[in-house]
Amino acid sequence: MFSVEYQPLLGTHPDWAKIACLPWDEAIFGFPVADLRLSEDPLPEANPSVALREALDAFCGQTKSELVSARADGADTAIQAMLIAAGFLPVEFTILAQIQPLKPESLPKQRFPMRPAGPEDHKAILRIAESAFAFGRYHGDPRFPRHLANRRYMQWVRNALDRGDPDDHVLVLGRPDATLGFMNVVIRDGNADLRLGAVDPENEIGFAGFALYAETLRTVHTLSARSASARIAAANTRVMNVCASLGYRFSSPETTLHWHAPNSSRLLPTPLSLQQRILT
Repeated sequence: MFSVEYQPLLGTHPDWAKIACLPWDEAIFGFPVADLRLSEDPLPEANPSVALREALDAFCGQTKSELVSARADGADTAIQAMLIAAGFLPVEFTILAQIQPLKPESLPKQRFPMRPAGPEDHKAILRIAESAFAFGRYHGDPRFPRHLANRRYMQWVRNALDRGDPDDHVLVLGRPDATLGFMNVVIRDGNADLRLGAVDPENEIGFAGFALYAETLRTVHTLSARSASARIAAANTRVMNVCASLGYRFSSPETTLHWHAPNSSRLLPTPLSLQQRILT
């Protein structure tokens, strides 16, 4: 089991920014990446973005980290502007979707069965997880290798399948001989957190995506969940529309940004189209 410990990034202001390398992502990618957490207080520096950039340079030089991620309130344009001035690139905008209470009687008629994943489903689930996703912070980063972003989701669901945590469920949509999709859900304190879900990109059933979310809600209610939540990429309008039609409410917008180490050797070059936008 991996563990992580955050440390102050700026010695002069130890509570303002804390950072840690993420061992689980390094194990997948083969190189270090880090996560930055900022306090809500402004940094009392004349040029906070310069101080932040210099500290990140030093941290990445010491740890060999190729990338640093940070999150900011989607409405906090001041923090986002400071991060962008320090060299961060916005890669994802997410919204928290919530439904409470769950009302299975309001769900549409069941069209496909949903069941716990069995060993016979693992191969199909892993294939879907590695090929079905187009959204997420690593997929949204134009410099991050796509095959590594795909690998991360595959490892995510593999961990869920192998973990044996009674609160951590992998549900499968479809009959045992026809896996249409999967959903990884963690149920705690009566809430079902929909962590990761996808429909087989090779299936030709147009409403399977809607059924995946509807049947997940029906199933988690039988598992004693009375509410459900999911953090969704706002660019994923298909899932946003599905959630809206099922009665979810949306709140807590959040922007995720990436900072690339200046001497990064594992990430892709900055696309020419992005360079042109930055210069103009």
